[in-house]
Amino acid sequence: MSKRTPETIQRIRSFQEEARECAAQMTANGGYIQQELGNVRMNDELRTRTQELCTDLGALHFDLLSEILDINRLLEEDDSNDEILGRVELIEKWAQDEMLKMHGIVQELDAAAETDVMKVGAYLLLSESAVNILKPLRRMREFAAQLRGELG
Repeated sequence: MSKRTPETIQRIRSFQEEARECAAQMTANGGYIQQELGNVRMNDELRTRTQELCTDLGALHFDLLSEILDINRLLEEDDSNDEILGRVELIEKWAQDEMLKMHGIVQELDAAAETDVMKVGAYLLLSESAVNILKPLRRMREFAAQLRGELG
């Protein structure tokens, strides 16, 4: 049995809510990028990486939701804080890893847009989508940091 304050449980729930929102934004923005990809100019290698990123963002949605459900199960079974914290950190890592991939593509598109104004559209498409995902990711990471202090 693990002792958790009502505040800690609320923070876990807030983390889960932000993780769900992050997953939803990944799916929505990945889908939007795929829908608009044919309308923007970029080289074939970046286009392929962007398509792969969008596929990965959609797939990650289900992985994140599965881990969120596991946290619910762990809370119901009153499992150890270490197990819950492990799930929190896994969710955070997976989301962060995908955003690092997206960041790399955005940086390359930014550099390409500096030399070819016709590539600005691709940069804007991905950078605006990244911002939409980063908002809930940032809040999720803030809750994760608090939970490391409370559960760790």
